[in-house]
Formats: sequence, C-alpha cells, structure tokens
Amino acid sequence: MIYYIGFGSNLGEREYLIRRAIRLMEQQLGKLLGEAPLNYSQAVGFASEHEFCNTVALYESAFSPQEVLTCAQSIEQQLGRPEHKAVVLHGKREYTDRLIDIDILMAYDEGLDVQMETPTLTLPHPQMQMREFVQQPLRELIDKLIADATLSFVKMHGLGNDYIYFDCTGSSQAWLLLPVVTTYAPLLCDRHRGIGGDGLVFILPDKKADLRMRIFNADGSEAEMCGNAARCVGYYAVCRHLVKSKRLRLATKGGERLIEVKDREHISVHMGKPADQGTQTIDERTYHCVDIGNPHAVTLLTDNDALTKELVHTVGPQVENNPLFPNRTNVEFCVVIDRHHVAMRVWERGSGETQACGTGATATAYACIRQGLCASPVTVTLLGGNLTIALDGEEAIMTGEATIAYTGTITINGQMAND
Repeated sequence: MIYYIGFGSNLGEREYLIRRAIRLMEQQLGKLLGEAPLNYSQAVGFASEHEFCNTVALYESAFSPQEVLTCAQSIEQQLGRPEHKAVVLHGKREYTDRLIDIDILMAYDEGLDVQMETPTLTLPHPQMQMREFVQQPLRELIDKLIADATLSFVKMHGLGNDYIYFDCTGSSQAWLLLPVVTTYAPLLCDRHRGIGGDGLVFILPDKKADLRMRIFNADGSEAEMCGNAARCVGYYAVCRHLVKSKRLRLATKGGERLIEVKDREHISVHMGKPADQGTQTIDERTYHCVDIGNPHAVTLLTDNDALTKELVHTVGPQVENNPLFPNRTNVEFCVVIDRHHVAMRVWERGSGETQACGTGATATAYACIRQGLCASPVTVTLLGGNLTIALDGEEAIMTGEATIAYTGTITINGQMAND
C-alpha cells in the first residue's frame, strides 16, 4: 500500500522532532519514497502562538491502515507527545500545544483510494481539504516525485478511441498520478503538448478479479467503464502474459467484466445487462437513457446526412451537462441503416467526440433493439470502424479489435521519449 502521512508540531522550534518521526516511521513502516520540504504557516485555530511546522512524506508498506495508525501513535508517545486536549473558547474549538502529531492523509491499495471510517481512523483525513498548510506540501511532494519519475506507458486504441495506459502490475510508480489526476490528465492527453489521448487508463492488480482498470477522461474526471479500453486491457494482458489464459475477469468501477481474446481483431467483452432508464426530451429531441455501468443518452436521427460533426459538437456538450443528468452523460447520435446495422457518432463525457465508444455502441444497439428497430446481432459503424453487439439472453456482448500503437516513457518535466 501507498501512504501519504503528515507530520506536524505546534512548536516551530521542534523541527528536529519531525525529522526524527519521519525516520522512525521509515524504520518501522516501510520504504520512504519521498517527502515535501518543511513549510511554515500561522497557527490559525491553535492555542499556541508559535508557528505550525509540518511536512508530508510518502511511504510504501505492507501494513494495514490500522497498523500504520498504531505505529504513528507509538512514535508520538515515544517522542513525548502530551495528552491531546481540546478547549472551546468563544464557541471555537482550539487545540493545546503538541510536541508531535502524525496523521494518515491518504492511502492507496492496488491503485484504489482507501475509504474507511472507524472509531480511531478516517481515510482520507477528514480535515485535509480544509487545511491549506497540509495541501500545499502535499502538492509539492507529489509534483516533485512525478517530476523526478520516469513513467512507462503504452498507447493503445480501439477503433481510434485512444488512451494512455499505465501498467501498474509490476510497479506502483504511476500511482503517483492518482491524487493529482485532474491536473495531469489534461496535460498528458493534450495532442499538441502531451502524448495525446482520450484519457488515461491504469492497469492494476486486484484481490478478486484478474486485473482492475481505472479510467480517467481527458479532463481528469473518472469514468465507470469503457468498452474499448476494456478490450485493449484484455489484449495487452494476454500479449504481456499478465494472465494465464485468453479469458480474464476485469474489475471496473462499473462492475466486473469478462473478456475473451480470440485474436487482435476479435476481442469480446461481456458488458453485463444494460439498464433501460426510460426517455428524456431535451429541446424537442428524445433521448433513450441506458446504463452500461456508465450513463448514455441515445437519440435517433432520420438519415445519414443528419449525422454531422456540427450536430455532435453543438448538441453533445449541451446534453452532457444538462441538469437532467447530475453526473453528466455520454451522448450518442445514431441512424438505423437496416435491422442489423446502425451508424453512430458519440460525444463522450469528459472527452468530447471520440472515434469510437464501446459502451456507447452497446447502449445504441440495445436502445434500437428495445424499440424493435433492430435485431441481434447489430453492427455499429463509428468513425473509427465497426463493433458488433450481440444479446445473449439479457447480457450484451461487444466484439471488436484492439491495437497497441506504441510504448514509451515520459518524464513530466517536459522531456518525453517514445519507442
């Protein structure tokens, strides 16, 4: 696990205690990966008139959060931390001086943010967002570690729907991006100043499934599921021998998916049971709402001539951000060609128009079948190529290709090298 741990003292002259605490944690907890420089700020809300001295350190450890907390409390006592007392003056909670204070700010287990609340521990730290004197060194630490790191990546695409993939199964280095992904995703996905892509995908180990996928849109927002990315992860896992067979279970935020890899051009993702969520009317246009682990709004057009870039780029963002969809939505524009063929363009939530969208194709085919306009299997033609959507009972199965474009390394201080 990865732990971001804060060290503080209400007494500015106690800096040496913080240095000592950082080293003791390293000896007892695990590997120290980096630390932020000490920062000083006025002690607002504390009984002490001294400055508040703090720093943030990053550790890699096999210990559980509760074990780390116990370790921190032991070190506090060892270094002479007095009993914690709080006083209320004029209705305001203030704190007595402390020689040393150690808090777990954030933790990551297999690339997942650890969320937990017990009588003694809450993760992430409940007051972290309110405390700029903690946020500042935390940002400095992460930025420094990222700037010093050389990150390996793989550029893959499914029918042109391209993502930057970080294989975290053998290294946790790319996890450094997770707390600041909203900052770095737009930079990395910029097609003029970065690698370029529709988003970032982290390929992670998982305790139950064969692998886990976390996917972030180009704007840094996290998506629940992506069919094209799932196919790419499945193909990559088989090619790199991350799994023992050509069938694997992939955990996603939208649920677990079974992937079957026949060859590069025939990779099937069992998308689960689509959920029909009724219709919405926006500006006199009807949208069929379907959930495939992530939300979609599908609208039918009368002919291919109506399926234009202007329509997608004008109406797409308006529907994506419509108040009817509190978590925003993906938007599909489609034309039925015949009973087994649909043409589609997609405006993806957080990324804009993309060459293809596997969950969008699945939602579109499902919506057309539900309305009696099509029958399974349905070929969905997107800007990047074709996907086949079949219904097996109530489950949708998507089949298409995946391509490994290139591999490379990046240091995010402006130096990039592609293989």
